[in-house]
Amino acid sequence: MNIILPHYSKLPMSTLRFLLVAMTMSLFSGTSFAQDFHYSQFYNAPLHLNPALTGIFRGDIRAMGNYKSQWVDVPVDYKTVTLAVDKKFLDVSSDDGFFSGGVAFNYDRAGDSKLTWANLDLNLSYTKVFSPQVIVSVGGKAAIIQRSFDDSGLRYDGQFDPVRGEYNPNLPSGESYSQDGHIFPDFGLGINLRLQAKQTDELVVRNNRRTKLDVGVALHHLTAPDQAFYDDVSVKLERRLSPYATGVLQVLPIVDAVAGITYQNQGSFYDELVMMLGGRVWVKNTLNKQISLMAGMGLRRDKIQDAYWPTFEISYNNLMVGLNYDFNTSQFDIATENRGGMELSVRYIIRKVRPLPEFKVCPLL
Repeated sequence: MNIILPHYSKLPMSTLRFLLVAMTMSLFSGTSFAQDFHYSQFYNAPLHLNPALTGIFRGDIRAMGNYKSQWVDVPVDYKTVTLAVDKKFLDVSSDDGFFSGGVAFNYDRAGDSKLTWANLDLNLSYTKVFSPQVIVSVGGKAAIIQRSFDDSGLRYDGQFDPVRGEYNPNLPSGESYSQDGHIFPDFGLGINLRLQAKQTDELVVRNNRRTKLDVGVALHHLTAPDQAFYDDVSVKLERRLSPYATGVLQVLPIVDAVAGITYQNQGSFYDELVMMLGGRVWVKNTLNKQISLMAGMGLRRDKIQDAYWPTFEISYNNLMVGLNYDFNTSQFDIATENRGGMELSVRYIIRKVRPLPEFKVCPLL
C-alpha cells in the first residue's frame, strides 16, 4: 500500500514539509503494527504497565480511568482510553499473602486508516508479604485483542490520474485485503517488589508514613500473536518488555518527593524512556480529610528526545485526578508546532470497614 504526494510545486516549502511529514506519519499509522499504545502517566496506568501491580494499593477495590488525545491538529490524531478495576480477595487469602484480580478495557484509534486496537484484559496476581516493609507480587494477564481498520479515508498511488495530474477517488485502489479486522488472544507476566515504611496503625489510614518504592518488570505479548490483515502474510505483535521504578520519599510531615521511570522496549525498532519528577504537598492530612496537590515535569525519549510534559495531580481522600500535557520536541514538531496532547487519569479507591474482632487489613501503603 502506497500513499502518494500530489503536485504541490507552487506551495511554500514550509507547507510542503508539513504535508510530507503528515502524510508519512499517516502511512505509518495505517501500516505499522510494532508499537503498543502508551501513557505519559504510566504510573497511573498500573495494569497496563504490569499485571503484578494488580492489587498493589491500600484498600479493597480500585477503579481507574485514563484518556489520552494527541496530535489533534494534524491528519494522524489518535485517542486512547483505558478503564480498569482491581480488587483484593483477602477473605480467601492466607496470613502471609493474598490474591487479587482485575479487569481492564483498552481502546486506541489512530491515523487516516482509523487503525483500532481494542482489548479486554483479565489479571490475576498473588502478593507475598515477607514483612510490613517488604512485599513481592507476581501476576499474569490473559486478553482478547481486536485489531481493525477502515480504508475509506486512505489514498493510494493507483488513484492518481497521470493525465489530469491529480488524485481521483473514483479510480480503483488496486488493493485487496483478506480482512479488515482480526481477533486474537494475548498473554503477559510480571513481578513487582514493594519496599515501604512501616505503618504506625493497621486499623486506620493515618497517612503519616508515606515513603515507598515499587520496582518491577513485565513481559507482554508472550506468544507474539499474528495480527496480519492478509492471509498469506504474518505480522507478529512484538513482545514488549517494561522495567520500571516508581517511588515516594517523605521529606517533611506534609511534603513528598515523587518520581517514576520506565523503559519500554518492543522489538528492534521501538524503545523509549519515560521519566517524571515532582513534589506533593498535603494541604490537609487528618483522619477524616486528606487533600494533596502534586506538580511535576516529565520527559519522554526514544532515539532522540520526543516530548516533555508538565503534570499536575489533586487528591481528595480516596479520589485522585491527574492531568498532563505533552509538548512534542521530535522532528514531527514541523507539523505539530510543538503541540502534543492532553492526558487525564482518574482513580478512586474503596476501603471497607471491618469488625474489630475479625479484621484483616492489607499491609500496603
